[in-house]
Amino acid sequence: MKSTRVRVILAAVAVGATLTACSPAQVGAAAVVGDQRISSSELEADVKEYEAAVVASGINKSQLQLRGSVPQAVLTNVIAIEQLDQLGARKGVTVTEAEVDAFLNQIATQGGQTQRMPDEQIAVNVGVPPSKLRDLVRITLVERKLLAGLGAGEDEASQQVASQKLAQEAATIKVVRSPRYGVANPQSQGGADSYVDAGRFGAVPASS
Repeated sequence: MKSTRVRVILAAVAVGATLTACSPAQVGAAAVVGDQRISSSELEADVKEYEAAVVASGINKSQLQLRGSVPQAVLTNVIAIEQLDQLGARKGVTVTEAEVDAFLNQIATQGGQTQRMPDEQIAVNVGVPPSKLRDLVRITLVERKLLAGLGAGEDEASQQVASQKLAQEAATIKVVRSPRYGVANPQSQGGADSYVDAGRFGAVPASS
């Protein structure tokens, strides 16, 4: 079954993420976002759920266009959800369930498809477990509202300026990502080589 690539663009995904030695609060954590800890066991459960959805969807793993390995891509999206959730709450930006439904319907019927794409397949395509798809859509809409509030219009110039401002604001919510999940590759264009081995911190987890 051929996978339809669905892109949910996040301008401020994991902005300011750093790789540091773990403090006591960070031991066993895949990442710490602000004051919220994402444990390695939670990430492992998310990865298992995602991989089960891949199998159920019938999509070949070679067709997935993820940022890094499955654990790396899922962690990146979970970090983005937490970071933009916190920033949206700080700025008083809210998104209704109806807005989430409308955006999901827009994604599910893109490209003139006559049959609605299942939410599980959308989740597989964007790199989140199905249980976190609505969260990812919600923070994508939060991001859009934040960008609009920072002056983003229809023109590319205003969007770039707003994106830079948003990145600066998002960076105030500190992200510490475990080096076990790789170091961001500055030369990557956002594909499978998005992260490189962190060396002495251990091998990057691979999808099973």
